[in-house]
Amino acid sequence: MTTVREKIKKNPEITFAKKEDVAVSPDLLAKMNVIIPPIYYWQDVVSGKSELMTMAFVMFGRNFGMSYPIEDDNAVKIDMLRKKLFWVVRESLDVLLHHGEKVLDIFGNIDPKKVNDEEALRFKYDTRWMMKVAAFNKLVRIAPITKEKAVELGLLDKPKVAF
Repeated sequence: MTTVREKIKKNPEITFAKKEDVAVSPDLLAKMNVIIPPIYYWQDVVSGKSELMTMAFVMFGRNFGMSYPIEDDNAVKIDMLRKKLFWVVRESLDVLLHHGEKVLDIFGNIDPKKVNDEEALRFKYDTRWMMKVAAFNKLVRIAPITKEKAVELGLLDKPKVAF
């Protein structure tokens, strides 16, 4: 059995941060494209200055999303926050897309314990797991909109979950 260190010595092009290029069949891409909702992105602008960035999506008739305050005019910091916000919201969409409502708690929020249990089962028994993850990563998109459009789409409505 060869160790990781030996594999790296034999092939120095191996890196751990490198994304794997998984071949995804066009039929799987087409099937998943139909059910992946866009992630909407908008900023709250007050007196010509952005104060809040928000990303949200609609799934199962509910709104899921997150907002970060914009406290600085530093474009690099704002870009880093936007990317961080995207990854958090993208992970929520990924979990809901692959596991459905069974990962939600009684209040309609994503329950991390249920997610861990479902991900373990999916990893062990789903033979197309890597292809589905790769297809999701290729198909997930951000749709920039205005706050007015977000209101029109109902993304700012109060939760409709009965407590």
